[in-house]
Amino acid sequence: MHINLIRVPDPTSIDDMLDEPLGLLYVAANLLKEGFDVSISDYRGTDDICIKEADMYGIQLYTPTAHIGIKIAKRIKRMHPWAYIVAGGAHVTAVPYFDTAGVFDMVCYGEGEMAMPVIAGYREKRGSQSKIWQANTIESLDAIPFPARHLVPIMDYHRKVEGHRCFGIIGQRGCGYKCMFCDRALFGNRPRYRSVENIVKEIESCIDTYGVWHYEFFDDIPFPNLARIQHFGEMTKGMGLEYRCNSRSDQKNDLIFKEMQKTGCKVVCFGIESGVQALLDAMKKGTTVEGNLNTIKMAKAAGLTTMGYFILGYPGETKDTIKKTMEFVDNSGLDQAQFYTFVPLPGSEIYANLDKYGAKLITSDFSEFYHVTGTDGHGGKTIDTPWLKADELHEEMQKVRKWLKERNSKGAMQDYYKEKLDYKTA
Repeated sequence: MHINLIRVPDPTSIDDMLDEPLGLLYVAANLLKEGFDVSISDYRGTDDICIKEADMYGIQLYTPTAHIGIKIAKRIKRMHPWAYIVAGGAHVTAVPYFDTAGVFDMVCYGEGEMAMPVIAGYREKRGSQSKIWQANTIESLDAIPFPARHLVPIMDYHRKVEGHRCFGIIGQRGCGYKCMFCDRALFGNRPRYRSVENIVKEIESCIDTYGVWHYEFFDDIPFPNLARIQHFGEMTKGMGLEYRCNSRSDQKNDLIFKEMQKTGCKVVCFGIESGVQALLDAMKKGTTVEGNLNTIKMAKAAGLTTMGYFILGYPGETKDTIKKTMEFVDNSGLDQAQFYTFVPLPGSEIYANLDKYGAKLITSDFSEFYHVTGTDGHGGKTIDTPWLKADELHEEMQKVRKWLKERNSKGAMQDYYKEKLDYKTA
């Protein structure tokens, strides 16, 4: 039985070939472990969607590109009507009863690594199955095999750290914070961590197989406490790693940043979101403007390049608050900053309560639910608020993008910042 896993192209992405499809690589790894024949079709970065013949297909769907996944599924049904097609991913998990198009044989909610081999086993035996599969939460992340990177042209992706091709690492799932704009439907509200030993084994495997010493940790907070980063440092001492990761923007322990720097961290990224306290409170960030400034100061003192992520257009945002956030960036000394259009993602608390917070959804077309694209950096137009209409926000985003281009950013940057967005570097 051959299973083909599909990554849908994303025309809204500034660089559609930025990262390897880690989610599918994890699913593929467990399918291989259970004895199935697996291939991956990553259709990003190409206009030539050549459907491979398979007995079963798994299509990973994200909100702004779900419509493209449906088109691919319809094409598969025309070409291979006997094939079995499963939809999975963040979008289908966040949108109950997703398959309004009626083209998928099954929709899998939740984490797919352990579920897909079971689904494939039923299909192989032609057993009867429900249209809906609710996957169990995976409690032991160490039980999941390392991503099957050999199934894709792994060195062709573009993500870099300090100018070097890097691999993505996922060591955490779930988040215990309550940010209103975040979709936690897939991984839940409880943080789960791989062991440091398991993560280091994966890194050692990548070094041995591919000669890659640079990594991007995609976790919300890979090192939430001093003990974990110290343990990571002990196990990687002398390896010569360089990496980028996220951290909480109200981190109060400067020793964590010092240990991160010792272990090879070059860039630390913070989800700051706004320079206005009223908006941080409305988002339920649980942070303060003053705390964010102190955290940036600590990280810079430890020798780390600092990156801040910001959301513009959340209900309550005005032209004046946008200016204040820009002032925050300048006053904070952030080395790099990126701004995203607010989009009420399905699965988030704000999406379910837009009326309560004074926002009006102006489209039901999920293809508009993207955060940023193009050289002017605008996102999709999804909501109007009494403070800013979607068109007004679009205009403000263009001004912010122009300001970012004129601002000198410090430290190594991803190629698309320089090549497509024309950012300056000091």
